[in-house]
Amino acid sequence: MKQSLFDSTTVDRNAWHLQGNWAPVKKEVNASELTIKGKIPEDLNGLYVRNGMNPRSGYSDHWFFGNGMLHGFKFEDGKVSYKNRYVKTPYYEKDLDIMSSIGDLSASPANTHIIKHAGKFLALEEAHLPWEVDEELETRGVHDFSGKLKGAMTAHPRVCPKTGELLFFSYSMMSEPYLTYYRVNAKGELVQTEPIELPRPVMMHDWNVTENFVVFMDLPIVSDMNLAAETGSPFGFKPECGARLGVMPRDGANKDIKWFEIEPCYVFHPLNSYEEGNKIILYVCKQKEAMVGGFQDIYGGDTTIGRLWKWTIDLDLGAVTEEQVDDAPCDFPRVDERKMGLRTDYGYCMTLETQAESLTMGRHLLKYDLVNKKRLTHDLGKNVTGGEPVFVPKSEDSGEDDGWVLGLAYEEEEAKSKLLIIDSQDFESPPVAEIYSPQRIPYGAHGSWIPK
Repeated sequence: MKQSLFDSTTVDRNAWHLQGNWAPVKKEVNASELTIKGKIPEDLNGLYVRNGMNPRSGYSDHWFFGNGMLHGFKFEDGKVSYKNRYVKTPYYEKDLDIMSSIGDLSASPANTHIIKHAGKFLALEEAHLPWEVDEELETRGVHDFSGKLKGAMTAHPRVCPKTGELLFFSYSMMSEPYLTYYRVNAKGELVQTEPIELPRPVMMHDWNVTENFVVFMDLPIVSDMNLAAETGSPFGFKPECGARLGVMPRDGANKDIKWFEIEPCYVFHPLNSYEEGNKIILYVCKQKEAMVGGFQDIYGGDTTIGRLWKWTIDLDLGAVTEEQVDDAPCDFPRVDERKMGLRTDYGYCMTLETQAESLTMGRHLLKYDLVNKKRLTHDLGKNVTGGEPVFVPKSEDSGEDDGWVLGLAYEEEEAKSKLLIIDSQDFESPPVAEIYSPQRIPYGAHGSWIPK
């Protein structure tokens, strides 16, 4: 039997996720005097904050297991300041490894995403409860919706722009129900909990929401103890288990789900989904396979990198049409959050390299015009790699294509990190502003724009 990836005594201190710009930083910093190229738009007022993995000890078994660290840029009247903070959960305070956190839903790395809902900033990771932080990124405490949330919370909830509801799910790899659906009203009250039947436990990282439905992705990264004995990992890609999409009314239950078969694949992140008559349109970053060699095998070459695809679920015919939109290797897709679950004309992604030895961030950001089927490319420059692009509308009532695209970038030769501000309507031109961080910002996961 191979060593388990969860055995912290066998950490590979030369692993890819501990090298270069994946490596953690040690300091929590406050800075108000930042180096800026260009001019910050005066209408940009709010907080850009990104979460990511930053192991406190300097080492972790896996990229996914580092302590959560928030990096925030606060914009006020043409000025900007920076600060970063650990999310100080028991996982941080007690310097736990992932095995030690199992069984304690509060012991979250809190390292994957951060959102704001009902006045609360929530730092998220999919195997534990969310943690509340304040606007200054200081940790407040675990958030379990007044004791009503008894399981974990996905790192990819959805906030409905029409109702203000927060919709999310949790999955279990150990016991039934393997999936549970939750609905929180605009006031932040948990009002619905629905167990969902699955034939086996799967790793469901993300999902889809429309105006009236949720769409679960039952894809074949499965939990298998036989696989654990072979590879040391309890997770693996098993295409023979099949793949399907489950459509359920947002206020529905397990009995209301309709399942639709699709080709085996994996999707870490959808772009968006919406209804079109009696059809549901989904844009997703689909990859042919994932974690073929187990949980450590995040990157396995070209087939484990996503491309943008369009899935059309015909609710009348009971079938799904699958269409590849583009062949550019990409992931971390985002849309205008005001269009979440509604018709989307534009979307943004970051590229990933396909010929590297390990997971490698790309050198371009992509903008998709989904109506005219066009792709625009923002070249980050020589020896510069990017991060997730976040769209910020210029005003509350500006058009879907009228705003700024914010994203972190890393200058490899200078070992410097910067936040880019790109005009969404002039996407291929240089950024209107580049804001240099006072310290390197490691590659991370997801972030949000929170208006002032």
